[in-house]
Amino acid sequence: MPSFPLLTASRALLPVFSLLVASCNVAPKYLGPKADLPTEFKTQGPWRTAKPSDAEARGDWWRYFGDARLSQLMREAETASPTLEIARQRVVEARAQARADKAGLFPFATIRNSAQRDRGTGTMQFQFAGGRTRNTLLNTLDFTYEVDFWGRIRNQGKAGRARADAVEADLNNAHLGLLSELAMNYYALRVQDAQIALLKRTVAVRQRTVDMARKRFTQGDIAQIDVAQAETDLAETQAEAIGLERQRAELEHAIALLLGKMPGEFNLPAGPLAGLPPSLPKSVPSTLLERRPDIAAAEREMAALNAEIGVAKAAYFPTVSIGLRGGTQTSFYDLIDNGSSRIWGLGPAAVEWPLLRGGRVKATHEATKARYEQGASAYRQTVLTAMRDTEDSLSALDVLHRQSAAQDVTVASATKALELAQKRYDSGLVAYYEVLDAQRTLLRAERESTRLQGELYLATVLLVKALGGGW
Repeated sequence: MPSFPLLTASRALLPVFSLLVASCNVAPKYLGPKADLPTEFKTQGPWRTAKPSDAEARGDWWRYFGDARLSQLMREAETASPTLEIARQRVVEARAQARADKAGLFPFATIRNSAQRDRGTGTMQFQFAGGRTRNTLLNTLDFTYEVDFWGRIRNQGKAGRARADAVEADLNNAHLGLLSELAMNYYALRVQDAQIALLKRTVAVRQRTVDMARKRFTQGDIAQIDVAQAETDLAETQAEAIGLERQRAELEHAIALLLGKMPGEFNLPAGPLAGLPPSLPKSVPSTLLERRPDIAAAEREMAALNAEIGVAKAAYFPTVSIGLRGGTQTSFYDLIDNGSSRIWGLGPAAVEWPLLRGGRVKATHEATKARYEQGASAYRQTVLTAMRDTEDSLSALDVLHRQSAAQDVTVASATKALELAQKRYDSGLVAYYEVLDAQRTLLRAERESTRLQGELYLATVLLVKALGGGW
């Protein structure tokens, strides 16, 4: 094995190499992109400015909705979703790869042990002691180190770390996307529950109407066509209610998939869609978009591509590597530890000059710069998309609130119209089709009101997602 002077020499050389390495880096200086975000959104505010970041804790945004069942489903999805597990393992892979990328900054040490028995020819010219058999026992510790003059290895390590950060941001994006999709499917299912409940109540009312029509027909108070109209209206409503059950089952299966469960293993009992979603805060600053995980991932990818320009540019310059070797060599087992069996060597000290590469170095350098420009454009596009998503959600909420208020008036008016039509029919002033028409109008109004209520929930979830998970 190597002697102590050899190890001492290696320790003394490393600081010198470190100073040399730190002196030069051909990568362009990375300046993080500046997103020119407006200070306010197009939709009326008031808004304020803020400076959050992607690392800022957002908390459990779904608690804003005050639904215990939704919170339980969110916890299940976080722990059991295959989609999230895939994203987590990609982070583990990227972090490991980043550690491997920077390994070249340190010397490589290799222990070699070999035993050999051979015989040389005795008939070669100018060869002495030929024709004899001998043993060779070799034990060495070899050090090899590439002096990173131009920052190739350092920039490769920077690129690996930045790309690992981007993959982690992708994990956060997958987490936000999964839970947002779960919330949207959940509220879409609750809308179906509300629609089914509404139709069932309507079926019950119309069943009583049919029973009453049949009784009055038997008594001779009304014509048979009134009975037929009531029965037709009842059958149509029953068929419509049954059709909604298929849509509900599909939504339930979609939720099971997000939870990592078989559809047959998951059952979500019907529940009400009560009240309204959480109201908007008094301020939603546009700078909240900076913490969106997709924006963070795009910025980290830019940083990685910038470092890779340095890796490509370093290929224009020579690479310098040195070696250090020490150990023992002997033909006799009992002399392995003998001081006279020790060997050592410094070198090879190699310098490789890139002379003829057929234009590959230049082409690779130009390709990395082009990829960086692509990354910069992708970042700007991601920011623009984030702005559009947020504006869409804000305008949708504004319109839906006003539309829901108008629809409430429509429901109230349709309810009053039905009461008047029923009284006029009971007094014999109108035919029964007028009552049926009023009932259909009220049912359409109530179903539209329920649909708008569900749209408000979905738009609120989309706003949470657009803002990176809360406000």
